Amino acid sequence: MIYRYSLDKSSKKFRCPHCHKITFVRYFDNVEQHYLEESHGRCDRESKCRYHSMPNQQTLVPQVSNYTPPVPSYHKNQEVVNYGRNFKNNNFIQYLKKHFTENEIQNVILIYLVGTTRHWNGAVVFWQMDHHSKVHGGKVMLYDSNTGKRVKKPYPHINWIHKINKESDFVLQQCLFGLHLIKEYDTDTVAIVESEKTAIIMSILIPEHLWMATGSKANLKERLLLPLKHHNLILFPDKTEYKAWTEKALHLAAKGFKISCSRLLESCDLEQGDDLVDLFLKVKNEPHLNGPLLSPTEKNLKRLAEINPMVWNLVEEFGLV
Repeated sequence: MIYRYSLDKSSKKFRCPHCHKITFVRYFDNVEQHYLEESHGRCDRESKCRYHSMPNQQTLVPQVSNYTPPVPSYHKNQEVVNYGRNFKNNNFIQYLKKHFTENEIQNVILIYLVGTTRHWNGAVVFWQMDHHSKVHGGKVMLYDSNTGKRVKKPYPHINWIHKINKESDFVLQQCLFGLHLIKEYDTDTVAIVESEKTAIIMSILIPEHLWMATGSKANLKERLLLPLKHHNLILFPDKTEYKAWTEKALHLAAKGFKISCSRLLESCDLEQGDDLVDLFLKVKNEPHLNGPLLSPTEKNLKRLAEINPMVWNLVEEFGLV
């Protein structure tokens, strides 16, 4: 069913009337092709703000029979290549160098198509390419090269390549980050996290399995997961998001998805919003195990499990024992 009013599907954001951050998605009239009043919309800060004002019930229900969704736009593959350089000026890559080898980093750059842009000094580009090699979008983010945390002051440093390049007619329709890898990996199991950073780092720590990211809490949607419907999906929500993702997982399971939601982080002593990377890198300074019979992955898991036994839940979920 297509409703007359829906949340704007473009990447445009407004100032939230509740938290005053530029994270507000307004409701759009799909018949008259204009935004509704400024108070109607949803804040993207799902954990910290939660503001959501819908149009009244009388105006939300009518179906639009003649509405045709806009055709999504795609970037040219050469554009991905053009941004694939200058990694010395990429804060995210410099952060990875504090934890991983050059070979591991070069590998994930190639696998996940990591790029660099001068939009902000040190910014990274996370390209969203689907299983047909179509590039849906390039998300630009800025990280602190020392902490690996996103730069949020004086404002959240998140943008899109098409907006930076002033492509006003570009219609963004997102896909999962890492979706293009499904045709290259012979695996039935896909691990899904929220952030691109987490998917990349976990692919180094546990390379035996395929890691993808939704890009936001709200992007755990049926449309984005449809290409993976016949795979075994394991969701790893951020700390305190287990309930919300479990509800979505149950809804998707009822539609035939083979999907489960891990409560690993809910049982760990972590801050609100922390993810798998925060758990794994929490023990970075522990002495390395040098058992000659252990693979690199086994060394990582054994070292981490000695610090936090809950890591074995992750081991068991992937059958890595």
